[in-house]
Amino acid sequence: MDCSLIFGGDVAPLGAKPFGMFGNLIPVIREADLAVANLEIALSNRGAPVRGKPIAHTGPPQAIEGLLEAGFDVFNLANNHILDYGEEPLLDTLDSLHAAGLGLFGAGRNAAEAAAPYIAERNALKIGLLGYTPTLPQGFEAGLNAPGVNPLRVRTSYRPLRNLDEYPGTEPIIATWPLEEDLQRMRADVTSLRRKVDVLLLYQHWGSSVTERVHEFQKTIGHAAIDCGADGVFGGHQHLISAIEFYRGKPIVHGMGNLLFDIKAPFLNEITHRTFLFGATMSRDGLRDYYLLPCRTGVDGPPYRLDPASRDGALIVETIRRLSEPFGTKLQIAGEHVLVSAAS
Repeated sequence: MDCSLIFGGDVAPLGAKPFGMFGNLIPVIREADLAVANLEIALSNRGAPVRGKPIAHTGPPQAIEGLLEAGFDVFNLANNHILDYGEEPLLDTLDSLHAAGLGLFGAGRNAAEAAAPYIAERNALKIGLLGYTPTLPQGFEAGLNAPGVNPLRVRTSYRPLRNLDEYPGTEPIIATWPLEEDLQRMRADVTSLRRKVDVLLLYQHWGSSVTERVHEFQKTIGHAAIDCGADGVFGGHQHLISAIEFYRGKPIVHGMGNLLFDIKAPFLNEITHRTFLFGATMSRDGLRDYYLLPCRTGVDGPPYRLDPASRDGALIVETIRRLSEPFGTKLQIAGEHVLVSAAS
């Protein structure tokens, strides 16, 4: 039997009030059979900023009430901020989410727990979720007996585009690739989970901060996941919306932006306030009927939906269209929804 999916971007309720955090998005989120997002920060009163972390955040534990009110079901915790204040706040967050009946994946009390899938059952469908972070601060990786996140390590190299004696200051060619051992582990995880579920979704905390560009390592990881059986790959971290790609007919949503990001920083400007919810229908055949809902990021207030025909809504649609056209992705406004499809 079919059921509905809503996937949202990064959520960081640093100073948000416990209720009304998600404004007019609440009916949309609650209506979905499964609603997923990335919880970017720990929710705890304990801990202190970890040494060597230039930007560190944590949020109030009462924000859990706002997540429940909104209707979210499960959160990815594999990201580069969930341990900003150390292990104790992460453990508090795990306990609070469990106590509230909310699911989680991508982090845990040890490496095995961080790598474990979350499996939800909706309308007789089993939906499996796995979370990884290629953006990995030192010390965040879960260990054999140490709390942390589920890593997917990436390497970067730079080489000159031209002779630098003749063309000094020329920008380099940047190459990125996942470590083969981590990529193989992800492949094994997906292959194993595929045998247990009807729908399989991945979250990847990837890309570069405040950069729309899709790096080669993202394509490598996304394609490998789908080749092994994933029905969709969803990403965040950039603080910006990024491209939507279809590979073998399945979506790779490279960046959904900040959904609720109650954090003020000089680099979080107007362009970082654009986001969207991604929706689809789930069945035993995977995902179909893709659409997105343009939204305004919540800062000093809740996020809210935008009419795709309005000035701000159309700007988001055109941005996604511009970024996604190189991948052959098509967008079509249909009332309040923006239909998303692969080129035929």
